[in-house]
Parts: sequence; C-alpha cells; structure tokens
Amino acid sequence: MTTDVIMPKLGESITEGTILEWKKNIGDSIQRDETILEISTDKVDSEVPSPASGILLEILYKTNETVPVGEIIARITDSNDEKLPKVENNQTISDKKSNIDETISLEESFDEKKCETDNYDFDNKRRFFSPLVKSIAKKEGVSQAELSDIKGSGHNSRVNKNDILSYIKQKKQLNSESFNDFDIDNDTNVNNQIPSYNQEVSNSSNEIEPMSHIRKMIAKHMIESRDTSVHVYSSNEVDMTSIVNFRNNNKKSYDLKYDTSLTFTPFISRAVIKAINEYPLINCSIVEENINHNKNINMGIAVALPDNNLIVPVIKNSEELNFLGLTRSTNDLANRARLGSLNPDEAKGSSFTITNPGIFGSLFGMGIINQPNVAILSVGSIHKRPVVKETDFGDVIVARSMMYLTLAYDHRIIDGAYGTKFLRKIKELLEKFSFDEIEL
Repeated sequence: MTTDVIMPKLGESITEGTILEWKKNIGDSIQRDETILEISTDKVDSEVPSPASGILLEILYKTNETVPVGEIIARITDSNDEKLPKVENNQTISDKKSNIDETISLEESFDEKKCETDNYDFDNKRRFFSPLVKSIAKKEGVSQAELSDIKGSGHNSRVNKNDILSYIKQKKQLNSESFNDFDIDNDTNVNNQIPSYNQEVSNSSNEIEPMSHIRKMIAKHMIESRDTSVHVYSSNEVDMTSIVNFRNNNKKSYDLKYDTSLTFTPFISRAVIKAINEYPLINCSIVEENINHNKNINMGIAVALPDNNLIVPVIKNSEELNFLGLTRSTNDLANRARLGSLNPDEAKGSSFTITNPGIFGSLFGMGIINQPNVAILSVGSIHKRPVVKETDFGDVIVARSMMYLTLAYDHRIIDGAYGTKFLRKIKELLEKFSFDEIEL
C-alpha cells in the first residue's frame, strides 16, 4: 500500500509552495509525523510531516521547484509493499538506491502510458502541462506552440511556474524594444540584443553563495516596492521620557501580572492606530488605478530573524484590541516568527507596517514600503540627550529620552502635508500618552 504526500495548503491565501529541502532520501524509512521535507510559501518556511510510516518510494519534485497546493510530491510505501525493491545481504547502499530508481522509472513509464488516453494536459509532443501552467499561459496569451517550445526545468523536464513566468518576462522585454532596434537584414540573433552583465570573479579570493529562497523573496519584494511606490520621507523627533519612565517603573509588575513583556512597540502601535483613525488615507492601498480603503487596521510588525532575514507578521484588526491585547499579540507573533512557527496567513494582509531599526542602535531608518501598503513607519533608538525646554523662568537644558520617527509614504496618493500631519499626530500621542488605558 502506498500513501501520497501532497503539497499542503498552509493558509487560505496559499496556492503553491517551494521545496527547500528533502529531509529523507528515496529508500529511507520514516515514521508518521516525522519531518519529510521543508517548504517555503512566500516568506514563511514550514516543515511538512509524513502522513504515514513506511519507506520513501518516490520523490516527484526536486529541491527549489515550486508546486501547486494539492499536488502529489512524493509517495510512501509500507515496508512489506511488493513494489519496494528487495535488497540482498551483499548489496551496498548504492546498489539499493539504484534498484529503487529503476523501479521508479518503470512506474513513471507505466503512468505516462496510462495518461496517454487523456490529451487535455499534453501537447502533440506528449509533454505534460499542469493546470497552473496552462492557466498562466491562457491568461498571458501564450499559445500552445510557444508552450511546447519552452524548456522545462521541472520533474521529467516539465514546464513549471517559474519556467513560464521567465518566458513571459523575456517575451515582454523583447516586445517592448523598437522594431528599428534590430538589424533584420543581417539576421541578427535576438538574444544578442539583450545586454549581458558579467562580473569578473577572482577564483582565489571570492566565494559565491546562492541566495536562500527567503532571501530571493525578500529581494523580489524590495525591487517590486521600489519600482511601484514613489517613496517620500518625513522625519520627526519624539520626547519619549514619560513612556520610558512609565515602563521602567511598571515593567516588572506588568510582566508578572500578565506573563508578557512590556516593550515600547505597543505604545507606538497604539499611537499609530489612533493617528490612522484621524488620517485614514495612510491605511489605504492602491489596486491598479483605484484606492482601496481598508476597513480594518492590519498592523504589520517587521521582525529580524536569527538567520539575518526579515519577516512581517500581521496583527489583524488591531484597532479592536486594547493595550494588553496589542502587547500579547506583538510578543506572540514576534516570538513565533523567530522560531519559524508562523502560519503563512499570519504574514500576509498588512495595511500599515512598523519597522524598528532602533533595536540595533540605529538613530533612524528609511524603510521600503511593504506592498501593497502606502506607508511604513521606521522607529529609531531611544537615547538620552540634552534638549532645550521652555519654562516660566526662561529656556533650560534638560536630559530627555528622545527618539526619531521616519515615515515613508507613497507620493502617488499621499502628499507631503498629509504625511507630515500624520507623523506629527503620532508624536503628539506619544508625548501625551494616555496611561489610564493600561491596567496595572
């Protein structure tokens, strides 16, 4: 008896996953609920448990392949299954794997012959195309002939999502070139028209390291944001002395009473929520040429991970939470993000984002907007420094706990006056924070 291992649906919005690493090889024994592979969905990496005990018979997709949710990615067989190749006592492990590979090849050959009766997902070259690939091809106007000519990098040279998206991107780039840019009379190769940027690499001194999947996703999102939003920045300094004093005086008792840490983040989040209620355009998103007015404030909190990557877990409907709720949600999401145990849906759907380079000692930061948001708030470190204060007896120099806030906003829909007023409102709310709403 064989059991299928399928690409799991780890969240409502998840449609596919990328295989990061197979924890088991073909022929390895495995226990039910033991980790069989690691996958990545957008920014979240997850472990996939085995659905049954037995021996891994087939691996249908390789590392770094992107697979639609619900697709069979491997098969597990009972140890007594007749399909499992027998290993003689004098056989080596290498011989064992060779026998298994031969068995798998025979099964694949049988499956392909069986499928020839159904031409829906095959072309005239007998190449298989998944429903996802065919859907993308139809949407982007890729003909069956073009699809047949795409070189696949997937299992059995199948065309996967990355292959067709790469083809579509290259096709659009070529179509955007002027007709006169090509010397047709000289039969110039189109590929020669695409500039190639080769960097000389010294074999003796440089080490080339491939990007991890999550780093590729971060890089992709950053480039998309830079090319999408018109970033404008405004900064302001905030006197955090009253909040610092309150936290210092109550942190220990608050931690003991509620079993959660009292950090500065919920103070800032609370002020942002109140400011958004007064300046709701900050909480919008742009959909094509329309402005989407989000009903809820889904607060993204950027979290630095132990592997030097970044993730943005989201507090959904943050405006409905009191101060304690914000504190617990922030700490819970941040802790689980660092442990790699977030649900993929918990890192999606933000309408505004807060990032805090200040925890690493930075005075201020200039954030990249988390798409499809139209603004992101960067929080600097809190430092004591001399500040001039006006009194009834004249100006005096006093030591105050000061912090810089920097707002990045999308100039397509938010002008400087609106963005600056929003930032000033946050400053006012923090400097005159209402401590009465915090139960001690």
